[in-house]
Amino acid sequence: MIEYLKLVRPANGIMTAIAVYIGAVVAGGSLTTSVILGMVSAFLISAGGMAINDYHDVEADKVNKKKKRPVAKGAIKKEYALIAAVVLSLIGLAAAYFISTVAFYIALFAAIVLFAYSMALKKIVLVGNIAVSFLVALSFVYGALIVGSPSAVTFLALLAFLANMGREIYKDIEDVLGDQKIGRKTLALHIGVLKAKYVASIFTLAAVALSFVPFFLTLDYVYLFFVVIADIIFIAAILSPLALRAKLSKVAMAVALVAFYAAAIQ
Repeated sequence: MIEYLKLVRPANGIMTAIAVYIGAVVAGGSLTTSVILGMVSAFLISAGGMAINDYHDVEADKVNKKKKRPVAKGAIKKEYALIAAVVLSLIGLAAAYFISTVAFYIALFAAIVLFAYSMALKKIVLVGNIAVSFLVALSFVYGALIVGSPSAVTFLALLAFLANMGREIYKDIEDVLGDQKIGRKTLALHIGVLKAKYVASIFTLAAVALSFVPFFLTLDYVYLFFVVIADIIFIAAILSPLALRAKLSKVAMAVALVAFYAAAIQ
């Protein structure tokens, strides 16, 4: 059971579900049955995406993350990971179906992109990074759409996209040895690790700079308090050793979620 939890990486699914909830709250909604179903569907589709990613990434993971990935270390058979990916995604789609037709199609789109990412998109320079970051941003839009006001989260989605682009590129830099072994064309392999670091930092700094715009529009000091903490962590990520950058960026993104949530519930 523990190995299957590692396969689906529940922490990522929980953050995705929280993003859906925050998207709904920012758009003026609350924790209704539809929002809960949206959170469940997002969690399960994310879990399915993690499983299919491990299914396709076995050879790279044997170099980069053999101790962390259950398929790469042989704790779970490849075919079981594939079955888990399909079953989790289908249950997630079923949950979305009971929300609305629009919610179902958004969930279906997300599931297709996650499978396409693992199968092909991540092999194309920057395309895979853009796809994942777009889905991160879409989580907030999904939550907002469930309650009917997607325009309210436009800026939040933009910040999430920029911050996650930086994190994705940092992750690719960490995985450069395994990616090189299987012939994957990441930005780090295409332009070099040093230049890729600069590109990742530019995306991160863009998110930091734009994060102050909501404050100037609303003068919400609670938002400012949390977003400054998030920005400090983002900057710490840029200045930290490579192994810590993606992890710190993830922490910063979580704190930024608190900032938007705190502002929305006042």
